[in-house]
Amino acid sequence: MRAWWLSADATQARTELQETPVPQPGPRQILVRVRAAGLNRGEFIIGGLTKAGSAKPLGIEGAGEVVKAGTEASRFAVGARVMGRFPGAMADYVLVNEADAMPVPQGLSWEEAGALPTTYMTAHDMLVLQGGLRTGAWLLVTGVSSGVGVASLQLA
Repeated sequence: MRAWWLSADATQARTELQETPVPQPGPRQILVRVRAAGLNRGEFIIGGLTKAGSAKPLGIEGAGEVVKAGTEASRFAVGARVMGRFPGAMADYVLVNEADAMPVPQGLSWEEAGALPTTYMTAHDMLVLQGGLRTGAWLLVTGVSSGVGVASLQLA
């Protein structure tokens, strides 16, 4: 299968298309045929998500169809449309822990489903799970023009 990799040295990050074997799911994993994947700016910030001297599969979110499930994975049938935080999603196939996947809502295109998980899951975590935002409360979003900022505004 084809997979994009990111490697970095002290001054620059580079992408490279590589041929790699199709992975096989472990007991609680699903194998997803990627239809769309999101690319985050943080992946290219050397010293941020990317360390100098490292190489890693590119992509941190995506959407696609389940093609195979591990022996203990039962939430999604083969053919199910799923999305989520999928490390290494810039590839033909990606292994996903079943708990990290969610159904693609009706009406979302592959591109929308592949680009939403990271920003919206982060915003939901900050606002609802950690922030306790409730109906009628006030919210100040600094940096509202960022991806997570826009998602926070929409969720609020």
